[in-house]
Amino acid sequence: MTDESHPTDVRMSYRDPLVERLRADGRLQVGRLELLLPQNFGFCWGVDRALAIVEKARHEHSGRRMWLLNSLIHNPRVNTDMRANGIGFLKGEHATEGAMESLTKNDVVIVPAFSAEVEDMQELETRGVDLVDTTCPWVIKPHKRTLKYLREGFTTVIHGTVDHEETRATCSLVQHEGGHYIVVHDLCEAGALGEVLREKIDFGELRRILHPEAFSSGFDAEVHLERIGIINQTTMLASESRAIGDLLRDALLERDGDSGLEENFRDFDTICRATQDNQDAAIAVIDGQPDLFLVVGGYDSSNTKNLARVGDAQNIPSYHVEGPDSVDEVLSFRDRASGEIQRAENWLPQEGPLRVAFTAGASTPDTILGRVIRRVAELAGESLPDSRLTV
Repeated sequence: MTDESHPTDVRMSYRDPLVERLRADGRLQVGRLELLLPQNFGFCWGVDRALAIVEKARHEHSGRRMWLLNSLIHNPRVNTDMRANGIGFLKGEHATEGAMESLTKNDVVIVPAFSAEVEDMQELETRGVDLVDTTCPWVIKPHKRTLKYLREGFTTVIHGTVDHEETRATCSLVQHEGGHYIVVHDLCEAGALGEVLREKIDFGELRRILHPEAFSSGFDAEVHLERIGIINQTTMLASESRAIGDLLRDALLERDGDSGLEENFRDFDTICRATQDNQDAAIAVIDGQPDLFLVVGGYDSSNTKNLARVGDAQNIPSYHVEGPDSVDEVLSFRDRASGEIQRAENWLPQEGPLRVAFTAGASTPDTILGRVIRRVAELAGESLPDSRLTV
């Protein structure tokens, strides 16, 4: 196979005719049920690329042991498929005990789309394995910006999730290069940082508010908050990232004045284009005031978690479900505030016209989304036979 053939081949292996119909038309009326899909959703270019690179590597290195450093992307179905194809895991919940220590130059290790921590890359290089790097180019963008901040003497403020692989890789890079970072997860945490910059609260209070691992080793507020540069984990909520940038800019403006702001503040948008497009498209669908909004994707998927927040602004019942097994008379969903898996009864109206909007995270296969849509239709008392939905 040529490189160019792989993305299509891999995406087609997750093809679903119902989703393709809705992707083309945006809506489908079946009985009392109206199904809605945004213009952009599901597998992004970076995920297509990562899957294609893995498929190519499987053919080129047939017969050799292959490993993923960690989850390729945050979707249980895709990672199950990786294991079914004989690819082991070195880290994470599916890791084979002692696998990292057993690696030799005859092994092939795949670096996930999220990138990897410097320490892991050094370990792999020491063991002489063949590396297959699927790091998304959009993830490399904040890395490059971070290195620029380091050269110019800025501390990196990351809008991200401390335990997400992408943010861990960025933090590792900063530390390895002798720089410093601070991670804020949301507008509330950024607000606390802003109060420190305004000298309204002390740094000790900020440490109590933020995650214990949100600071680089040896972080000294008096030194390392003098000049700050902002980046975003690529899958965060774009509107929140913009608000955080504005908040911290205002705090430094108050502290340093116009001339000091120019000297001490940098802001650079590193949100992935696909993340932005999916969020904008979801907002457009929500503006149509559906009765329900279901977001389908892995519970560990950052971009999916943030898509699930889109419905909040319009007070539309919104649920983040992992797949069809979550959808029944009692719905299992990830609560946005706590992160816990909760259950909802009477979530689906049983009478009258019903408009349900769906979207899917950038790591969610069309097959999973399609099964969720069919299950909702079944529970609503409507049928979606595939024979009517070929394209």
